[in-house]
Amino acid sequence: MPPPLRSASVAVALATLLATALLPSACGRSTPTSPTSASGSANSAPGSALTVSPIDPGLIDFIVPLGNLGPTAHTLPTDHIYFYWHGPEPSPLVAPAAGTVENVISTGNDGKLVVRVNSTFVYYLDHVTFAPGIGVGTRVQAGQVVGSSARLAFDLGVHNFSAAPLGFVNPVRYGGLNSYSIYSDAPLKFFAEPLRSLLYSKVRSDGVNPDGRINFDVDGTLSGGWFREDLPATAIQDGSVSTGSRQLAFARDNWFSDRQRISIGGFGMTGVYGVPPDATDFASVTPASGRVTYRLLYTGEPGGPPTPLQAGLLIVEMLDGRRIRVEAFQTQASTGTFSERAEIYLR
Repeated sequence: MPPPLRSASVAVALATLLATALLPSACGRSTPTSPTSASGSANSAPGSALTVSPIDPGLIDFIVPLGNLGPTAHTLPTDHIYFYWHGPEPSPLVAPAAGTVENVISTGNDGKLVVRVNSTFVYYLDHVTFAPGIGVGTRVQAGQVVGSSARLAFDLGVHNFSAAPLGFVNPVRYGGLNSYSIYSDAPLKFFAEPLRSLLYSKVRSDGVNPDGRINFDVDGTLSGGWFREDLPATAIQDGSVSTGSRQLAFARDNWFSDRQRISIGGFGMTGVYGVPPDATDFASVTPASGRVTYRLLYTGEPGGPPTPLQAGLLIVEMLDGRRIRVEAFQTQASTGTFSERAEIYLR
């Protein structure tokens, strides 16, 4: 069982943060492209690459797995996890592993710190106020204070270039095969024991996949990420409304993997919705399926089951294996037809 929240009011606040993605104004800021390649296993990221928790484990309320949905900054599943914590604000954040600061992105007191451990492994912390002296080229040691967090949560992400790239249908949408995003991995599995088990015990999930999941693409089916036809293929997710509002995802909840989710960045219905338990599985929808209708249901707290309360309707038809016609609108009806406002989305 996950640890209890601090209070009912804070529970509501945390649910709102996750559901509406107020956290990630900086989350989507891209990391550098063209990672250094390595051929030797000596530089490969070991299972214990991370040795120190980025925050005192006693302050951690819970950890949110990969794949959180929160349009428009995160219309697509996130490539990082969230640490929700309590305690004095600000609280220090430390380097989980020794390495060299490769990049810093700062907007006032809310910054992103990218650290290269070796030629095949990079980690980053986001929503950080940097400590004095931290900048590009700085060598940090495991456990060294690199900044502080003054929010309810911060991000941790890793990029593992020793692993195969994630199998997105169109990798160009995620920066291409030389981008960091394609090599995103699950951070907690890289912590040394016994810290690894302790952090996993803080994860909120059904236990089926406590790491979460980023890629739901199944070629030739509806499942996965989609992009409005006027969004250039090279426009990767950067947290901007102009990008996220033209994205769409048919995915699974990152807390409860049996619950299908539709993440909508546009159509005047920005949000994350559940669908009825008996709704057609996204991965079974193909061009042969014809027009498919999904009732868009409110879910309450993140991870919660769909409620009977209907927010609207989504109609979708696969025109071919990598192109769909789709429309979403507010209605209490259970069926509908396309109007002139239907849009074309692509892989």
